[in-house]
Amino acid sequence: MIKKYVCLVGAMALLTACSSTHEPQSTPLSENDSVPSWVFLPKHEQGLASSSCVMWTGNMAASRAQAIANARADLATQINTKAMVMDKLVNEQTQQNNKTQTSSNFAQVSKQVAQQNLVGSTPEEVVFARIDDQKQLCVLVVMKDTKVVFDKLLEQSGKNLDPNDEVALYSEFRAQKTMEQLEAELSSHKQLN
Repeated sequence: MIKKYVCLVGAMALLTACSSTHEPQSTPLSENDSVPSWVFLPKHEQGLASSSCVMWTGNMAASRAQAIANARADLATQINTKAMVMDKLVNEQTQQNNKTQTSSNFAQVSKQVAQQNLVGSTPEEVVFARIDDQKQLCVLVVMKDTKVVFDKLLEQSGKNLDPNDEVALYSEFRAQKTMEQLEAELSSHKQLN
């Protein structure tokens, strides 16, 4: 009788264990995504910042290099866009003061200046993130000293600015604006001209 009782208890325990096993629950994609905030809003207090994510290939060196290259390309675009805004601001100031001066050419030298300074940009963060339910490697690249970039733009453009104008222009260059804001600023300046 005890053998039957032990067998019955063992069978019940086995059945209970089997019935309590849950199938994995799938979660909605939005809850499955895990991305650091700096991926969407890269910023640095004293410099320029950019982030980039690439599909994880299983090769850290290749994925990391690709993500860093993409982020640096974005930094170059930011420098170019800021240089175009500088051109517009200096040209408007010249027109308002009725000065006869050739138009500014910060944008013309911005690619060269960007290439010279991108070497100094450094990856600050490197993380794995899940985006669209796919594993990606994300990097945050920062160019810490914007004053060096600004000074080189000013030097290579050949512009001699009043010290007050230079301070104001550098303040505009340093402003933490998104690319959308900078492009909107350019568009509004183009419409005024």
